[in-house]
Amino acid sequence: MHPHARRNSRRGNPQHLSRKIGYPLRHTHLRMATGIQHHISKFRSGVFSLTLEKNMALTICPWKYNKTWVYSITYDEALVDLHQFAIPIHEEYGIPGHVEVVVGQLGETRNIGNSSYNGYRHMNADELKDLLARGWGIGNHSYSHELIQPDMVDLEIGRAKDVLEAAIDAPVDLYCAPGNNANMSDHVLDACRKHGYLGAMSLTDALNRPNTPLFWINRTALHEQYYAPFFSEYDPFRNIRHAQAQNGWIIDYCHCPLEKPIHPNKDCSHPQLRKRFETILTEGGDKVWCAVPEEVLFYHQTRRHTQIEILSDTQTQKHYRLHLNNLSDRVTCRTLTLCADVPAPWCRYPNVWIDGQPHPAHLTEPRKLQITVTVTDGMELVFQDPSA
Repeated sequence: MHPHARRNSRRGNPQHLSRKIGYPLRHTHLRMATGIQHHISKFRSGVFSLTLEKNMALTICPWKYNKTWVYSITYDEALVDLHQFAIPIHEEYGIPGHVEVVVGQLGETRNIGNSSYNGYRHMNADELKDLLARGWGIGNHSYSHELIQPDMVDLEIGRAKDVLEAAIDAPVDLYCAPGNNANMSDHVLDACRKHGYLGAMSLTDALNRPNTPLFWINRTALHEQYYAPFFSEYDPFRNIRHAQAQNGWIIDYCHCPLEKPIHPNKDCSHPQLRKRFETILTEGGDKVWCAVPEEVLFYHQTRRHTQIEILSDTQTQKHYRLHLNNLSDRVTCRTLTLCADVPAPWCRYPNVWIDGQPHPAHLTEPRKLQITVTVTDGMELVFQDPSA
């Protein structure tokens, strides 16, 4: 019996336990030891409703390219000094970044309360566009960086999004809470949904998993030390083992790494940033997917809204149809990585027919073929015996 099932005392049959927190069966589609497969039949209110099927041999990987874990990094405030200190390190290691823009001070010298970063300049539209051209992402960090009251959401969430999208000529899909998690209040998150965001990033220092609610995304503090009384030493290995063990998604956050941190409780130095990237790539190897948060969100959303229908499952052919159920039009990248269990003789010539056209598949282990493909509603996939 699967560990997430319980025994019905009257009938002796296992029952699935639905859970709102955690990833009930590790993957959206998971091959169980008994050979029984499960797939999504319905998704509602952030909870998967699952059904069990015999011989369900096509599964969706939890992350793109069937990577074990994911790494992203964000920089609050979008200060221009990133171009001198952080961006060259990103270019060297090939890791994309993400900036969170205080829209009301776009291109201006920072002047927000008693901020440690007052006097530093925020990036302007052209500098932000340069980041997009480098493969970075851009999020809204509110309009004013103040505590957002209910009567402020149209400005801080709605108007800020419109102004930023016009400035960079690109969609803004992510909100990032300024200050603290008071700016993740219900009225703020309701406004994010209303204005078409796909997710919201908090200041909760924790790992994300494949089923983490997208309107409460956690981030890992990449700081020289923690606030008193929780002083700590900088740790370039932080959360990596955790992510490897739990198919996790690390999102580091800091502000503007310089030779020395502007504020040790809010930043790391640029040598520490370099050490973090070296550690991510050394420990991750070919198992880590380094991506901007939007790309991960798109995969997450596409996976959760995709249903697999079995059209035929015979000794010579396995035929499936994919359905995209209520997937937002804002999800512009609809790529999924799928794994198919097939008989060993089919792996000599690893191919899959997608809507009637042949495409190469990759043999990842005995009797398992893998493809990464942009999915469309109604797409059909056929794996078959090449000698038939």
